[in-house]
Amino acid sequence: MADSPRPGESPSESLIKKGPEVPAEDPIVSRSSSGWMLVSALLMTISIAWALYDEAFGQRPWKGMQQEFVARYTRYLDSIQENAGKSETQIKESPEYQKLADDEKAARDAIQTEFNELDVRVKRIQKKLDAVTDPFQNQRGRLTVINYNVETAEGSAKERYRKQAKEKREEIVEIEVPQDDGSTKEERFNYTQLEQLYDSLREEKAKLLGEQAELLKTPSELAKKRDDYLKNQLIGLGPAQIEGLKNKVANYDYSILGHQISVGAYDIVDRCEVCHAGVREPLNIKASDMAPGGPDGEPDSWARAFVSHPNREIW
Repeated sequence: MADSPRPGESPSESLIKKGPEVPAEDPIVSRSSSGWMLVSALLMTISIAWALYDEAFGQRPWKGMQQEFVARYTRYLDSIQENAGKSETQIKESPEYQKLADDEKAARDAIQTEFNELDVRVKRIQKKLDAVTDPFQNQRGRLTVINYNVETAEGSAKERYRKQAKEKREEIVEIEVPQDDGSTKEERFNYTQLEQLYDSLREEKAKLLGEQAELLKTPSELAKKRDDYLKNQLIGLGPAQIEGLKNKVANYDYSILGHQISVGAYDIVDRCEVCHAGVREPLNIKASDMAPGGPDGEPDSWARAFVSHPNREIW
């Protein structure tokens, strides 16, 4: 039922409905929202990209370490594949090994005469030390006991022990001392003289051994270089086995579950191998093998984490 006409309003006018008043400027019509929509779209895209990165890498830092292991291990396998399966005899007959062996022998021959002369002197001093050591240590032990009594005694007892200490220091000890010509000579020493002889012999021996060590420095370094070459070239696996390892690494499982070990008896889960990826590889991996600059480079912290377990029997 239509509304009754208002006073002074004709029936026809009362039938006309008036709509809401329209503002002079409609914000939906007069202003564009495309800028805000673009900013919102960009923020949403960035948020999605960040969420995907965080899901794939941010919350899974081990993946980067595993990828680094795969790259370094593959490079190491490539470097040893050529020599895989060679016997020790074959490697020792190679020109590279022969040169290293010749360099070591030449360096050792160059110092052998001087080294032998020092060795003769060391042996002579050792014979004298053998003759002097027991008498000296016996006297020193007795004197130590007397000095302890001096420190702990009181009154006349202290003076008595002091007198004993003085007498022990002046006591003469006869020793058959070996001579450089192979003979022996009986010599007499009080405690102070015996101590001086003992100390001087030890110092002279240490000096000569130091000179020997310095002479052996270059030959020893060359010998280590030769032996390391043999060890690095002596690969127990054949070329086909090395290729198999490369294929396995190419399909590496970048996850935790693929590398964790469940120990049901103790209700624990070991995840060491998630990052220490090389512990059970069939090759003996050293830190230098996994160096960032390639095999025989300078190892970093990751290279030391990728090495074989030091005791494979328990792993």
